[in-house]
Amino acid sequence: MVHFTPRSVPSRRVGALCVSALALLIAVPTTTGASAAPIPGAALLHDMGAPATASADGPVWSPVATGFASVPTAEHPDGTTGGAAGETVVVRDADALAASAASEGPLTILVAGEINVGDGGMITVTDDKTIAGTASGGEIVDGGLFVNHASNVIIRNLTFRDSFIAGDWDGKSPENDNDGIRIDTSDHVWIDHNEFARIGDGQLDIRKDSTAVTASWNYFHDHNKTLGVGWTSNLVTTLTLHHNRFSNVHQRNGSIDNVAYGHAYNNWLSGVSSYGMNSRGGSTMLVESSVFEHARQPLLVADTARLHQRDNIFTDVWQSTSAETGPTFEATEFYDYSADPVEDVVDLLTRFSGTTKTASREQIDKQVTVAQDGSGDYLSLHAAVGAASRADHAVEIVVEAGVYREVVSVWPGAEGLTIRGATGDPADVVITYDKMPALTVHADGVTLDDLTIENSTGAEYAFVDSGEGTALDDVTIIGEQLKGDPR
Repeated sequence: MVHFTPRSVPSRRVGALCVSALALLIAVPTTTGASAAPIPGAALLHDMGAPATASADGPVWSPVATGFASVPTAEHPDGTTGGAAGETVVVRDADALAASAASEGPLTILVAGEINVGDGGMITVTDDKTIAGTASGGEIVDGGLFVNHASNVIIRNLTFRDSFIAGDWDGKSPENDNDGIRIDTSDHVWIDHNEFARIGDGQLDIRKDSTAVTASWNYFHDHNKTLGVGWTSNLVTTLTLHHNRFSNVHQRNGSIDNVAYGHAYNNWLSGVSSYGMNSRGGSTMLVESSVFEHARQPLLVADTARLHQRDNIFTDVWQSTSAETGPTFEATEFYDYSADPVEDVVDLLTRFSGTTKTASREQIDKQVTVAQDGSGDYLSLHAAVGAASRADHAVEIVVEAGVYREVVSVWPGAEGLTIRGATGDPADVVITYDKMPALTVHADGVTLDDLTIENSTGAEYAFVDSGEGTALDDVTIIGEQLKGDPR
């Protein structure tokens, strides 16, 4: 396993490129088996259709790894390069992807179109691989990628979606270990410009002493357990989280357990119903120039962990905004970076997080259906409400009969939302949870029709309404309700 100590010489990572220079680089076409491009990764940018855009931190679509994934070692003198030294193949189905990802030697694998893995299956990725979506888009549906005891892996420009199992919002059923990306006991891994939505278990799990990992410019949304790090008692993991967007998420954003050095900068957390970033175990964290809005417990520090925060923005947040144990470390001891001004973060991540195909505004009809049998547009009410909060128009959500055990939050941005039971009988559509309120309204002008809302244990409020002008028509509330801001 790789262990890092602060450097005594400048990083070997290529510094920021100006926009015009990057535009010239990405114009280089891919030539399978040909000599390397002027800067490793430039040909891949062309294949992905990456725009030539830069921020204060460098290219938005960097040709080379950033953060801890960029740190050179004897085995990887150029940091993480993935499959750049090998040929390039294009895959269009799960069998071809699995065979290529498991092959020996360096290889760049371009995913073209939608690949349905099925049953939440995890495809194993071996050493020296780059897996990326093409310019026309690449999606991994009902499955994920498993980087297991591997070194030097890059995953970019892919959408991971819809391995969610209806009725299992907590991800606790025995058949549900459906992650988007799982990284176990691996080093030099770069997860960049991906989108994660409606996954069964963890959207991104970094586990069991994985190190030299960077997750950058990803878009995580509409999920319970977003980004977990740890599953070890050792302190060897090095991790950078930068320019990631989290929207309508519940917990683990991320949960940082026993990380030797963790650096989070220029992230945007919006709509967090349980907690945001949590430094725990023996972790050492630096969190800077990030935006936390509409978030419960945006920053936590627990156990013997350490956390230093600076230059962050907190808007409409409650509980644990002052998590701080004092100075920890400077990331420039390991690699170069230039954090974007925090006031630019929301605009940058609205425009550029996720894949080249991620829309800045949610594409959602004015009326959508939630049904646990798969006959609707969404399997969970939580996901539908999250999409509605990012739409540029009011949405009506029609909920088919069933028991929906999940935490539903109607965030600002969902003004004018209607949630309506499909049958007209409130007993047929039950929104329930035990540890937290089942439904909380933060937006104005919300209408709830023909529903039952309950807290199954009585330990929490069933329904919390802090919006203005909320209308309830034929709604049954089992448990306590609270009108007003509970914070």
